[in-house]
Amino acid sequence: MNARFNDLHRAQRELLSSSQLLAGLPPAVIDGLADASRVVELAANEILYETGQPIREAHILFSGSVKRVVNMPGGASRVVEIVQNEQLLGVGEVFGIMHYAATCSGITNCLLVAIDIRRLREAVHHSHDLSARIIAALASRQCATEFDAAGFHYGLTGAQRLLDYLLDQAGERPGFAGETTVLLKASKKVIAARIGMTPESLSRNLRELSDNGVIVVDGRCVHIQNAALLDTVSGDARQRLSFSRKRKGTRPTGKALPSGVLVNMCGRLRLLSQRMAVAWGSVAAGVAPSRARIKLRQCEKEFVRNLEKLDGLDLESDLGGKLETIKQLWPSYREAMGSENVEDTERIFLLSEEILDAANGLTACAASLAGIPEVHYVNTAGRNRMLSQRICKLFLFHDWGSLHDCIAELSRQTCQEFESNLQELVRAGGSHAELGAQLDVVASQWQRFVRALCPDLSHAGKVKHARLVLTEGERLLRCVDTTVKLFERLAK
Repeated sequence: MNARFNDLHRAQRELLSSSQLLAGLPPAVIDGLADASRVVELAANEILYETGQPIREAHILFSGSVKRVVNMPGGASRVVEIVQNEQLLGVGEVFGIMHYAATCSGITNCLLVAIDIRRLREAVHHSHDLSARIIAALASRQCATEFDAAGFHYGLTGAQRLLDYLLDQAGERPGFAGETTVLLKASKKVIAARIGMTPESLSRNLRELSDNGVIVVDGRCVHIQNAALLDTVSGDARQRLSFSRKRKGTRPTGKALPSGVLVNMCGRLRLLSQRMAVAWGSVAAGVAPSRARIKLRQCEKEFVRNLEKLDGLDLESDLGGKLETIKQLWPSYREAMGSENVEDTERIFLLSEEILDAANGLTACAASLAGIPEVHYVNTAGRNRMLSQRICKLFLFHDWGSLHDCIAELSRQTCQEFESNLQELVRAGGSHAELGAQLDVVASQWQRFVRALCPDLSHAGKVKHARLVLTEGERLLRCVDTTVKLFERLAK
């Protein structure tokens, strides 16, 4: 026991022995490195080492995130790497040169272990297993550098470079369906500098990836939609969706949209009508009200953008008339969203149902005019996307006395419709592997959502229960939204 407390290198030994680079190596190797190391706690914005300093230590990052910056001619600088996962920093510098070529500083608070470089090089010389791991790390970094250079010099768009960066941060190879979540610890400015674009370009490329259904941005969390990464249209499940630079003169002329895209755009209006009601209900119920207010404003802006896009198209007369109905209803609904008086609950609920009916009529009309099965499935999948949020709305509003009985029946009908639609989509999507896999994810998440509606005692309490329901509802929404995008691609 006393020996344990007298071990001056215990913290380093425990960290190193569990690290990806060193785990499983003989104890003698770990002990030798631990004896020649120290724990480093780096604060945000604190410099770990600077360009030109002699390399006396190698650093393994265990938590937090850092950036490595090189100075360019003329006084400019470039972020060459953002590290937010456990790894040996600047592996090429550590084993290739004698002085640091980059400056490394913390983005967030970090925990690292610094190892005497002479002892590490000596261990690599004597341990074949460790040397093989170092070679693998060097090879990985070399591949990343080559693809990075290819992205800058051979015409990859900003969206493609951003997607490649997100996938690199995700680490593991994305699954066939579901989602992979990346937490962006660095600021937009730092990430943009790393990819070689301005923060404004980064925002535009995030929007492009979002519009293509490839990612969902939620604050600093980016949810990569795995099935949407695949090129569904080509029919090759192994082919990654490409964002290669478009040639001049290839932009489509006129204002007509493919029917699947049009139906999806119309369907987003009915989704947003429910998203706004959910956000308002969250504020009224005291469920993360600050975040709900931000979400409400975002949904309002998106609703207006979609209205303006649709209004600028050459729509057939039937569609134009139904769009006009939504435009007439929108000012009243938008004004109601500005109230936080719980006495307005019933009015807001009825308005949300009225504008939903109008938006659903617009979407159904667009699908009917297209007249092809693929577009019908875009509408059906989009309907389930909306239902995921309508159920959340019904959950938040069901305690309002005058609405209780009505909402109880609507909840039952809405859940039945979701399940019926899902079964239809499963039958339709069976011939496409990635679509079938994604629908399996939807079915699994639907069951989780249903269980959340009737929680166990661990989620007792109205606010805690509501948080659970809304969290699972958001996950379900992301899953279903990806199926809408996949069916939309097939409709092209």
